[in-house]
Amino acid sequence: MVKVMGGRFLKLLYAFLTLLLHLKPAHGFTSGVGDDSVKCIENERQALLEFKKGFVNGDDKLSSWGSEDEKNCCNWDGVYCNNQTGHVLKLYFYGLRGMISPSLLELPYLAFLDLSYNDFNQNHIPKFIGSLGNLKYLDLSWANLSGPIPHQLGNLSLLQYLHLDNNDLKIVENLEWLSRLSSIKDLDLSSTNLSVANDWLKVVSHLPKLSNLNLAMCDLPPITGLSSLPHVNFSKSLNYIDLSTNHVTQSIFPWLFNYSTSLVAIYLSNNQLEGSIPDASGNMNSLQFLYLDENQLEGGVTKFFGNMCALHILSIENNKLSEQLAELIHNLSGCVQYSLKGLHLHGNQLKGSVPKSIGNLSALWSLLLGSNLLEGEISEQHFSNLSNLRDLSLSDNSLTLKSSNDWVPPFRLITIDLSSCNLGPDFPKWLSTQHFVDYLDISHNGISNTIPLWFSRETHVYYYLNLSNNKFSGILNNFLCSSLVKTLIYLDLSNNQLSGGLDDCFDQLSELIVLNLASNNLSGQIPSSMGSLIDLRVLDLSNNNFLGELPLSLQNCTMLSFINLRDNSFSGKLPAWMGESLLSLVILNLHSNKFHGCIPQQLCQLAHIEFFDFSQNNISGNIPQCLYNLTAMAFKNTNNKHTFIDRDAYMDGTQVTITISVGGNYVFNTIVSWKGQSYVYGKNFGDMRSIDLSSNKLTGEIPAGIFNLTELKALNLAGNMLTGLIPQGIGRLKQLESLDLSRNQLFGSIPTSIADLNFLSFLNLSYNKLSGRIPTGTQIQIANPSGFIGNLALCGPPLTPKCLGDVEPNAKSPKGDSKNNQANEDEFPKCLYIGMGLGFMVGFWGVCGSLMLSRSWRHLYFQMISNLNDWLYVAMIVNIARLQRMFQG
Repeated sequence: MVKVMGGRFLKLLYAFLTLLLHLKPAHGFTSGVGDDSVKCIENERQALLEFKKGFVNGDDKLSSWGSEDEKNCCNWDGVYCNNQTGHVLKLYFYGLRGMISPSLLELPYLAFLDLSYNDFNQNHIPKFIGSLGNLKYLDLSWANLSGPIPHQLGNLSLLQYLHLDNNDLKIVENLEWLSRLSSIKDLDLSSTNLSVANDWLKVVSHLPKLSNLNLAMCDLPPITGLSSLPHVNFSKSLNYIDLSTNHVTQSIFPWLFNYSTSLVAIYLSNNQLEGSIPDASGNMNSLQFLYLDENQLEGGVTKFFGNMCALHILSIENNKLSEQLAELIHNLSGCVQYSLKGLHLHGNQLKGSVPKSIGNLSALWSLLLGSNLLEGEISEQHFSNLSNLRDLSLSDNSLTLKSSNDWVPPFRLITIDLSSCNLGPDFPKWLSTQHFVDYLDISHNGISNTIPLWFSRETHVYYYLNLSNNKFSGILNNFLCSSLVKTLIYLDLSNNQLSGGLDDCFDQLSELIVLNLASNNLSGQIPSSMGSLIDLRVLDLSNNNFLGELPLSLQNCTMLSFINLRDNSFSGKLPAWMGESLLSLVILNLHSNKFHGCIPQQLCQLAHIEFFDFSQNNISGNIPQCLYNLTAMAFKNTNNKHTFIDRDAYMDGTQVTITISVGGNYVFNTIVSWKGQSYVYGKNFGDMRSIDLSSNKLTGEIPAGIFNLTELKALNLAGNMLTGLIPQGIGRLKQLESLDLSRNQLFGSIPTSIADLNFLSFLNLSYNKLSGRIPTGTQIQIANPSGFIGNLALCGPPLTPKCLGDVEPNAKSPKGDSKNNQANEDEFPKCLYIGMGLGFMVGFWGVCGSLMLSRSWRHLYFQMISNLNDWLYVAMIVNIARLQRMFQG
């Protein structure tokens, strides 16, 4: 999938230009005024030195502060003074760690304070900042701050620029303090928890000078009471508004369209917009950028868009647009066709063929039509007028791209996403004319033969390359060690027919974040140079023929989050260094290799691990007791924010998104043994937590600590030599859905607490030495009986053999019988013995008493005994005589 990050790029560009504008009077970012004739005020100098003491690395980053060679604080890094008075006016630096000292109050003329991109260790924003009355510029973004936003910031009546974004901040009650910032022009509170800010729209509507508003990812509540809002005229102020990733509904449109005629950019991506796009042609004459991605919008693009003569980017990706593409292009045939530079319709339900009239949008830089319902052929004629085109996505449709072998396109693309476009069987020769490409995806195209040499020489791919799911063959090293791959951060060559070993040339791929070579015919050992990939987050070498031990150098890849080495022939002991160095691991899959030895205790240090699979190896020894330290399996993940890797990529679950001017998503897939079957989990991994140690040689008892991992969804210890009882603590695994302990040597009864596992839908305890009654519980009684066979003496439902004392099937047990089963089993033998005693007494005295009391019965009884005695005597004599004659004859 490709997603052009035009919005992200424009936001960054705008922020940079804004910063330059505000810094225009300054002489630089890292030095003072540079005028030795201007001396700073002594008490302000002392205040700065006191401020420096709040940082643990201040001596390194602020080495010029207080040095013997430079006592004039106006020449210190990040300090700017008034040219005449020497008062400190501005502070700017980054990369420090510590706290914000109240010594800033000794800088009464401070107007510019930028402490963004520092680390304040989850401390709160100091309330005293609200006393810096001359502040016009305050930037505390990306500073690892937490807690509530102090309402004292509302005292900064001169403040024009306020950025608190990308921290862990929240508001406690409302945004009333914000309404007092009457001078504010640029406000960024993105990634701040504003879930209780029901007054947010009312407050921002009262800020008459507000020009740029960013409330993205703020968990904004739905808008209520829109009719009571004042009719504030934003026609001369609000230019840029970002409300993406919130709970905003289509009720926002009247406010935007009726009162915001000067808007240049609107970002409403990832909200709850539904229905058709409203007609706003009369009020959107200045609009240049409109982003409506990731919503539930339906229908199509209506004709009013054709009259929006300033529109540059129209992005409606991942909605439910369902009209014919030809009709949509026709509705853009007005003046907008001369201004429109980006048409982003990826991930909808658009139908029909791609019309040749698309070439009339001659100003297009970016055309994204991937993941729709389009069909038919696309020829060279479709692109004949698109000489400005830079980004093209036609992936995941039913399209076929046809071109002659000597076609020279009129464009020079930077982004190429032609996945599943039936390009094969030949490698598309026209790619040799695309010399500087950031992103190239030609996966799933049936392209065969080797990767041509000209591709390595003439096409330079700088960030993202995906050639997976084709039929490429040949030796991989001819390509992997070429100059083409030196600047890649993403490389996917999986599901091909590549062969050979890996040369020791990974030191030239030092920027890689994703490396996927899975499902080829690769062999040999992993070269030690793979340890040079210090930024690597994803390593997938599964389903090949690799062998030998893992190189120790891989411990240098400390950022690794996902490792898949399943279905190879790796050997040696399980690496203890993984638990010491790879502390960011989330998924570790070593299934079906030749690892041996014990499970190292160090692996218990993987606090972020959510899935590990060591099944089908030769691992022996006990299961470590310390597994309770795998805390990601014990606590629910409540952090839904992206994990940023760097400026080029971020992670969300098992998805890695590359964010250079375009965005490519890589979803890490792994096979999970789930309910007796194997399933591929990728983006649907979600809250999956799984441990699979099956088919090894593990011994000893099941450690009690494993039952502290209360978020486990699947536990598979089958096919080992485990002994002992099943611990009663198994009932603590409340989220467990799949449990397999079969083919071990476990004995004793099944713990009654297993009936507390309300989500358990797969249970296999077969072929152990278990005995006694199977506990009663809804999930247990509906389990497959095959999950209990091969044990010594299990009885009760769902098995056919009933236990002694079982009631009739229609007899109902009292509520909560799962907790009373053991007590019932203890009472049963007592009742049995008492019943036997009473039966004996009744039978004995019933016969003997009758003989004693009735004379006629006594005569009849003894006569019967005498006759029986005579009959036995005669029968014995006759049979002895018969035997004698037999032997004599």
